[in-house]
Parts: sequence; structure tokens; C-alpha cells
Amino acid sequence: MAKKKGKKQGRARKGKGSVKTKKGAAIVYLGLGSNVGDREEYIEQAIFLLEKNPNIQVIRHSANYETQAEGGGSQPPYINAAVEIKTKLDPYKLLELIHEIEAALGRERELEWGPRTIDIDILIYDGVIISDDKLQIPHPLMHERLFVLKPMKDIAPSLMHPILEKTVEALYEARKAETGETYDDEIPGFKEIKGAGTDDYERW
Repeated sequence: MAKKKGKKQGRARKGKGSVKTKKGAAIVYLGLGSNVGDREEYIEQAIFLLEKNPNIQVIRHSANYETQAEGGGSQPPYINAAVEIKTKLDPYKLLELIHEIEAALGRERELEWGPRTIDIDILIYDGVIISDDKLQIPHPLMHERLFVLKPMKDIAPSLMHPILEKTVEALYEARKAETGETYDDEIPGFKEIKGAGTDDYERW
């Protein structure tokens, strides 16, 4: 179940400065992807390192899905997943931690849209809206990416996009209709990885 939005949501406009958020911990959704080496292991390690931080609690995560790479050149397929976390870190501190985890897992940033051991994106941070040269929340491309929306639909189908004001499930169905593709678990190219489940992080 998606967490209900509070009556008052903090927002940040364009430009730098402090970000007002709800008091206490924030509910945040992250997208994860890997297409280098042991892809499932990198996803597991990323979630492990997130939960290892005392300011983060991993609440749930999606199944792992294999998707064809988008972007430059010929690349191996990705493993994609999404996680819901509760955190006391503000968006910028969370971004710093994500970059540290990516670096620890061997992420290289030499080529845009290139292969990577791990990629972690902040998709939605409560109802906060940020747009500056360092961070954009909600993620500006999440509504266009089935490899993001499919895992998100696993864990938060009723979650409302704070700008588009549509649920994750509605965005997924709309994008699926636009692309003319059928992304079901049984279809090659977007298949669920065996052994994954919403509670798998507990055994890691």
C-alpha cells in the first residue's frame, strides 16, 4: 500500500536553499538499476548499504526485473528494482549518501547513459518538489520509463505523482499504451527474476 500524503507538503522552488519537509522521517521511493557484472548482487548490496545507514529504514522493495538497456551503444540488459524507504535525511544529504554507495560499488560516470554497476535515483521524496542544478524531484523521466514504473507499481500502485497528479499505476498503464508494448511478467525483455519478492531484503 502506498503511504497517504499528508495535508501539507513541503516544496522547494528553483534555486538553492533549504528544503522544508514534514517533521520526522520522510517516505522516499528510489529506483535501482545494474547492467554490469553480477547485476542482482549489486542490487542487493545497494539495498544492504542503504539499510546499514542509521538514518534509513528499508520498508519494502519490488521484484527484480530484467529490461533491455536504453541509451548509447550496445549494452547488456539491466536488472531494475524499486524500494520504499523511510529516512531522516533531507533530499540533498540522501543524494550524497547515494553517490557514496554508487562509488563504493564501483559506479563510474565517464559515459552518460553508459553501463553501470549500480544506478540509484531518487524518484519521489514525500510530496517535495525540487528543481535546481543539483537535484530534481520527482525524477523528471520516471513517468516515461516503464522500467521504473513497473517496479514502482509493485510497491506503490496508488502513490500520487506530486506534479502530474496521477497514480503510479495510471502512469504505467498510460505509458504502456503509448509505446504499444505489453510488459507482463511472462514477456521476454521485461521478465521477473526468479527468487525475487517484496520481502527479500529481510534475508539479505
